[in-house]
Amino acid sequence: MLENKIYYPIKRKDKPDKIKLPNVYLKQNKYTIVVTFQLEGRQFQDKFLNIGGALEVMYSADMMGRIDEKGYISYVYSADTILGRISAKDVRVVDKGLILMEDVFWDFVHNPHLLIAGGTGGGKTVLLRSILNGLLREGLVEILDPKQADFVSLAELPVLQDRVVFEVADMINKIIEFKENMEIRYATMRQLQKEKNQKELGNFQEYELKPAFLIIDEFPSLRAMMSEDREMMLEAERAMGALKQIILKGRQAGFFAIIATQNVKADDLPSTFKDNIMTRISVGRLSQFSYEVIFGEENKNKYFKYIEQINGERVYGRGYYGVFGSPAREFFSPELPDSKEFSFYDEFETLERVDLEFDKQDVVIKIYTAKELSDELKLDYRVFKKYKSEFETAGQEFDKTFSTSDLIMFERAISYKSSGKTYQVAVSEAIL
Repeated sequence: MLENKIYYPIKRKDKPDKIKLPNVYLKQNKYTIVVTFQLEGRQFQDKFLNIGGALEVMYSADMMGRIDEKGYISYVYSADTILGRISAKDVRVVDKGLILMEDVFWDFVHNPHLLIAGGTGGGKTVLLRSILNGLLREGLVEILDPKQADFVSLAELPVLQDRVVFEVADMINKIIEFKENMEIRYATMRQLQKEKNQKELGNFQEYELKPAFLIIDEFPSLRAMMSEDREMMLEAERAMGALKQIILKGRQAGFFAIIATQNVKADDLPSTFKDNIMTRISVGRLSQFSYEVIFGEENKNKYFKYIEQINGERVYGRGYYGVFGSPAREFFSPELPDSKEFSFYDEFETLERVDLEFDKQDVVIKIYTAKELSDELKLDYRVFKKYKSEFETAGQEFDKTFSTSDLIMFERAISYKSSGKTYQVAVSEAIL
């Protein structure tokens, strides 16, 4: 503060001038440093409102957030992040979500879907297998491995049998099947809602249903394979449409996508994906442009560092973690234990297979035309078209027919509208 002349000079007769420093507060916890400045319209207010980046460099730490309070501004930085690293064998789903570090959780219920980007040799494979170690205990996991690289060896394990695919036709069918299972889940939940005499449809957890996860490794490779097979072109378009519906509608039903890739290019991910995949992780070395695509506008001025060594030792799995629309923070993916003590294959071999509830219930999925859906909703058809138009303006896509999940989404919008909200707000909240 002295070097940057952030102080108030106090003149004194016949004596050297004194200085008075503004009120600044520093708090250091195990993993964070919090710096708070008093504002209240004082002389250095503008400097304090823009000092976050300079402090990030000074502390060699990553800014995790900025907190505006009455008369104060606080900057929160990660510190000694590597101390929070956990072992890959300890990745589990807990109350806060899937634990990835001591203080980092993927809360897939509230921040659905996950994008992982990792350069060659950056630790993406270990991260994906660590995530798999936690999710296999919690729900059903389907895996698409177009490069036949990291998951083929696990395909014959009982816990993953028939759930790891790598041929283009099988991968297309798996995406479509996953989306159809999501629709079955919505029909199941709707039945349970009626049985419980509930006015509002809850999420999958309220009905004690298991989550389902679709892991797509090397997503650009999958898209390239689908575009090259001309005979599968129509089915490939259907699969991409199904994947969009999973990302748009999967959260409430407990259906989540995990998309992994290397450096992300602008056209690798459709805008629907980028806007609705809420949790993002990078590991290893990426291009600055990839960081901007992954972590969004909020982090466009952030300096993303690549660190190869810590304390003289090569470090793998270092990168960044963030929720879309929030500052990204330094991240260390779970560490692979000594191979003499642990292997993913041996660990997965001990796990019980998790199935969904579909074999236990007779669920009928209804498909509606636009007129049939408006009748089911008891809406005048012109009003129905107004809702449909607002949904499409908000980025929602519909097929020629409508599904159970579409019905539920319209019902939510109608409920929000009846509480006094505008069409636009009601539709936006219904999508979320």
